[in-house]
Amino acid sequence: MRITIDAESIISAFSGNYHEFEDSIRSAILAITPLIMDDYEAKILLDGSGFGKEWLNRVYGNPVRMRMVTGEELEDYDIPSSGCLESHYVGAAYHHGHHMILGRRNSTYAAVSKKYGIRNLSAPVVVDPSNPIGVRIIESHLLNSATSKKHSIIRDFFHQENSVVVYDRYLKEASLVLLETLLRQVSPCAVINIISEFEANSVYTAEDVCARLKKVRPHADIHCLYPNFKEQSDKHDRHIHLGCRLQISFSSGLDCFGLAPGWNNSECDIHVYYLDSESPVRRYAVKRRPTDKKGFFVEACSKI
Repeated sequence: MRITIDAESIISAFSGNYHEFEDSIRSAILAITPLIMDDYEAKILLDGSGFGKEWLNRVYGNPVRMRMVTGEELEDYDIPSSGCLESHYVGAAYHHGHHMILGRRNSTYAAVSKKYGIRNLSAPVVVDPSNPIGVRIIESHLLNSATSKKHSIIRDFFHQENSVVVYDRYLKEASLVLLETLLRQVSPCAVINIISEFEANSVYTAEDVCARLKKVRPHADIHCLYPNFKEQSDKHDRHIHLGCRLQISFSSGLDCFGLAPGWNNSECDIHVYYLDSESPVRRYAVKRRPTDKKGFFVEACSKI
């Protein structure tokens, strides 16, 4: 599983008192920053012994087990690279799937975690082996006519994002309400590209959609674009790309949640994929107007 874990929790896990907690994190892929490494050094590695030290040294010895979050990545999301330790733990989790295990809490952790939509887990944590925190797929949600799940199950992933690409050919009222809810969480000055056929497949023009989303994020740079099928063969995809951090893919339309207060869900599998700067780049062929003869490409980090 992909997690960010503070030094106190590692000490707790390998204390011999919480065997299930220890088992849960043994195969984890850790997100770290240089400041987090200093914290581990001071609290875990300098004591000269201990199973926590042995485990952490094995993690350090295997690049596949670590995700180093750089100062540039932190600063891209307004987290100072020279900031406090609490902010570094939150920033690492933000780039690594949003899950953080804490052995201690304070007001700084609480405030910064809430701002960035981090899912805080209190140590000792026991991860259900039948439903683990993912490595490639961070989270999955299955919707159908018997469920009534709400937008909140994926809302946290949007907090403070500054680059959003949405692709869905068919936008309905429930789709727009979903986007209005999710985009309230992104950075006020985010760049947002909505790619759809608009009036060709719905009652909404591109201008209608831009106007509604501008009410939610008035200072955002919002573009409503049409797919150019002369240059793009993928016609039935439904994706939301969040920077180089995450991709949320839908097996059916973004209207799958339905509308409040009933929340009558429709059949849809929603998967949240982990991304990083090494992920492939997907190029969406688009036009500003359906009648344009020439188009251009919108690029997004992608799972494939």
